[in-house]
Amino acid sequence: MHGRVIRVGDMGEFALIDRLQRFLQAPSGSQVVKSIGDDCAVLQPSPESELILTTDSQEEGVHYRLDWCAPEDIGWRCLAINVSDIAAMAGWPLGAVVALSLPPELDVAFVDGLYTGMQELARDMACPIIGGNMTKTTGRVSVTITVLGEVPKGQAIYRSGARPGDEIWVTGTLGGAKAGLEALLQPDAVAGLPASHALMCYRRPQPRLHEAQFLRQRATLHSLLDLSDGLSGDLRHICQASGVGAQIEADAVPIHDETRRIAHALQADPLSFALHGGEDFELCFTAPPTQIDPIRGDFDQQFHRSLVRVGTIRKGKEVTLKQPDGSETVLPARGYDHFRPAEG
Repeated sequence: MHGRVIRVGDMGEFALIDRLQRFLQAPSGSQVVKSIGDDCAVLQPSPESELILTTDSQEEGVHYRLDWCAPEDIGWRCLAINVSDIAAMAGWPLGAVVALSLPPELDVAFVDGLYTGMQELARDMACPIIGGNMTKTTGRVSVTITVLGEVPKGQAIYRSGARPGDEIWVTGTLGGAKAGLEALLQPDAVAGLPASHALMCYRRPQPRLHEAQFLRQRATLHSLLDLSDGLSGDLRHICQASGVGAQIEADAVPIHDETRRIAHALQADPLSFALHGGEDFELCFTAPPTQIDPIRGDFDQQFHRSLVRVGTIRKGKEVTLKQPDGSETVLPARGYDHFRPAEG
């Protein structure tokens, strides 16, 4: 963002669209029949596939702050959240369309950075950006992304299939994004502490797309989702959709050492970060007891991260937290809700 400032309002909608076309070229061999330049993008999946679709809006001041994240980070993050939803169905992305609401005085270099970040992830995830829309806003920057994906026919994994006796598993550690957010909110309290892992979790979440494919192909999963609203909130989604209850084991929940140190510096409970923090975008899934142990070694070796069993699906409707001393308490669903006040 150096040199002469070119403002969005000076350039105009169509010149800006022309400028962005260099970011929107579909790779050779993709399933894109028609990209930018018409009323719709056209995608051709195989006859044996089912299409899946997700969309999400990210608002400045609600989901990110411009003084906390580079434009490239914001672009990455906005696309990652949608690709993670595709992973949560055990699918694979085909393409993305991006809708922007921009103030006319915004520096065009910011928009370039936004698309650079999206394109970095798009290449990693084979999810070409194939078009979109933009409009003027008198408020703050808003980014809405829709991703179309596919999954082999009959192989999508839903939230609604969990069964009593299933084990509950997660990929990787939890609470990192919450630790990163708190480090940005309270920099003085964590000054001098390592925070690179936590900040990366917040700024550049990693969709577990390849991990979901591995699990779908190597094991029987009864339910699957991505952890956007915190383990306590998202597990409740599985239980409600499946008509079951669950028990989480407090001492089994995986927490990165950096997350623990940041939480302690803030006089907070690291377990609360992991259970309720949200935006980790790890996978949470349930499977029969014999399914996951045989593939854990291969998973760890391929993805350099661990599958961790955190609890069990049970009959009933309650979701409980089992402490190391054997006591159990009801686990409240305290994940993020846009329209309810945040709880402490």
